[in-house]
Amino acid sequence: MHPTGTPDRLGQNKQTKLWRTRLLGWLYRHDWQLAVVLAILVIAAAAFALWPRSTSNPVMPAAISADDAEAAQDRTVIVYVSGAVRNPGLYTLLPTLRVSDAIVAAGGLLQHADPSCMPNLAAHLKDAKQVAVPFLGHCSKSANVKLDINTATWEQLLALPGMDVQLVDAIIRYREDFGGFVALTELKSELGLDANTYNELARSLTVP
Repeated sequence: MHPTGTPDRLGQNKQTKLWRTRLLGWLYRHDWQLAVVLAILVIAAAAFALWPRSTSNPVMPAAISADDAEAAQDRTVIVYVSGAVRNPGLYTLLPTLRVSDAIVAAGGLLQHADPSCMPNLAAHLKDAKQVAVPFLGHCSKSANVKLDINTATWEQLLALPGMDVQLVDAIIRYREDFGGFVALTELKSELGLDANTYNELARSLTVP
């Protein structure tokens, strides 16, 4: 004789085994569908983990100051050195250099450069500017100032429009022989200059 309640427990065990059998059978029949669902869940979890998230303190790119931008543009300047220098032309130089450095870069001054009419040698170089070194007698600052024919140097005389080496030698020799010119017209009367050459030289020479 079975203890009280034993038939109920046996019935429950059979019921449990029946449900288990049905569940295994359902899983067996739908195993590919479960695999698809599982794969979708795995992909969704991975996407959630890898999805970029905004931070509370985003890193901002470093700002470039206006001074830095200007310095990057002005690393060099191009200047044109002309006139009484050995190698006139275009030169690419640092903007921190001065006009005197540009003249040195162009080979230095010629013997016929006018030392009294130089550009500002201490000025800083500026892009696209010209550094003009005038020859003797061609100074624009003193365009109306005439040379004293009795004190002008050989180089100053040679730089004058209409002058040549033979005429300069004749003027220097005349000054040595006669103590100088008393009047500028002696260029015609004593040295035999024609009227055209005399008129051209008279624009640049004087006898004080």
